[in-house]
Amino acid sequence: MMLAHAASAQGISVIEQISGNDNTLDHLSVPAACFTHPEISMVGLTEPQARKKGEEGGFEVSIAKTSFKANTKALAENEGEGLAKLIYRPDTGAILGVHILGLHAADLIHEASNAIAMKTSIKDIKFAVHAHPTLSEVLDELFKSAKVEENSSVLSKPEPVAV
Repeated sequence: MMLAHAASAQGISVIEQISGNDNTLDHLSVPAACFTHPEISMVGLTEPQARKKGEEGGFEVSIAKTSFKANTKALAENEGEGLAKLIYRPDTGAILGVHILGLHAADLIHEASNAIAMKTSIKDIKFAVHAHPTLSEVLDELFKSAKVEENSSVLSKPEPVAV
């Protein structure tokens, strides 16, 4: 799929590498969107791609889903007909893919895109605070609904800052 933002990121990566800086673009972290009504967005692997990778790599793939029906902002906009799907590894909490269908899906996908790019585990991102009432709470609910094994690897967390 040809995407202007992907081409821009590839160009920046090439310039950085020519300049001697380490910059490798993770193509699985590049989001895509269809500006239909409702909008559709996706990042990472599809469910069939993830399941194939899981079979080849010997790991399980799990799915979590949530809808826009319980989201206050979506309901206020009369746009409760939407859904979000998370494809992940329950053993490590790795995010393999996210697909969103609904109001401002193209804007919402960036949290998942950045999580994939930064290799953020679900165990870490599910504690992120999302303002209320906002559409971003759809992703908040999605990440919180994922069942990740207790013994999965967790990235080190920074010390909290006193306010």
